[in-house]
Amino acid sequence: MPPAIRADPVTPEGIRPLPNGGFGAAHPDARTLSVDPARLRIRSVISTAEPDRAGDVVVPGGLRNLDDYMLNPVVLWAHNRTQFPPVGACEWVDVQPRRVVAETRFAQGVPFAEDIFRLYEQGVLRGWSIGFVPRKARRLPAGGPGPAGLYVAEWDLLEYSAVPIPENPGALTVAIQKGLVRDPSLREWLGRIPDDPGGKLFRARDVLSGLVA
Repeated sequence: MPPAIRADPVTPEGIRPLPNGGFGAAHPDARTLSVDPARLRIRSVISTAEPDRAGDVVVPGGLRNLDDYMLNPVVLWAHNRTQFPPVGACEWVDVQPRRVVAETRFAQGVPFAEDIFRLYEQGVLRGWSIGFVPRKARRLPAGGPGPAGLYVAEWDLLEYSAVPIPENPGALTVAIQKGLVRDPSLREWLGRIPDDPGGKLFRARDVLSGLVA
């Protein structure tokens, strides 16, 4: 089964539980800023202070363990530590008032990582997601018919991930058909994404209730 990260760009994002006990947050404004093909590096926004489509907020300045994270700055594919190798390492993280920016150095000579880099380079993929553990969180006032969002004031970064949020719903299918994805395990994994319309694998559940003030 694919790892627990939302792949459908049409349905709402939000904080989601991950198999490792942490949480994932793929914000719609997390995006690539620049690409350096010569050095296989990508600079990107990995999180922002704006509410996501589920109304959840992760405060950039609430990051509390950056020095510890940089001792082992792993960057994963879809928050998956077991099925796939890390795609690269984080070179630096810049915590700004309204967003968190990071630069990723993709692994050279690893077809899986190079395929993912190529999908970003050509604009097929755009999304990034933080894997984190909340320290302090509270429920936001309800402002609509859906559930109230969460406000995560303090958090620890476990990793961040390249995630299969395509620039448009058909982009991944076209990329696979064009042969842009050479690694067979990645090609097979990406082929499953259109089979999850509406994010059926990623239904929200209130696993943060014990941390919410």
